[in-house]
Amino acid sequence: MDTLDTKKIIIILILLIFISFGIGLYVGKTYLSNNKAQEQPVIVQNVGNSSQQKIKVYVTGEVKHPDVYELEENAIVKDAISLAGGVTENADLISINLAKKLTDGEEVIVPSKDNSLLNSNNSTSLATTPKTNKVNINKATKEELMTLPGIGEAKAQAIIDYRTKNGPFKTIHDIVNVSGIGEKTFEKIQDLITV
Repeated sequence: MDTLDTKKIIIILILLIFISFGIGLYVGKTYLSNNKAQEQPVIVQNVGNSSQQKIKVYVTGEVKHPDVYELEENAIVKDAISLAGGVTENADLISINLAKKLTDGEEVIVPSKDNSLLNSNNSTSLATTPKTNKVNINKATKEELMTLPGIGEAKAQAIIDYRTKNGPFKTIHDIVNVSGIGEKTFEKIQDLITV
């Protein structure tokens, strides 16, 4: 019986070793696969900015690096001035609305303190008005469109509906495709609009 008990003990030990080995492989494999999953890089795509259009703005006056800068279409005056290296010591920021939203082709003039004192009555003309004061028919609100001659509330809404349905206007002449706007209306507003 001694040999039988010894054989049983050896068989039980061998089975325990195999079971322990099997459990060890399973746990190790699970541990390694979890670590590999954690080591995988996370890819983040900035989807929000990819669809935004860029605008170009000329920043001049009392800035460190006057030039034309490309910004996101929802940029404000402060963003443009920052890209231009900031303002000089002689800049007069009181006459500028730093929170004003910029439009494509706009010129931002940062006046000097000396110039502001001389032209205190015209300080708004030195600020951030577009050189042409044209209405961008691709971005204008209903109220902005209604400032154009011959464009009332209904036509302004028709312009907004058209660009929502068909996308942005490619040229200013495309506005004649809007219901209710013909060549006569276009002739009145062509020098006042932009795309």
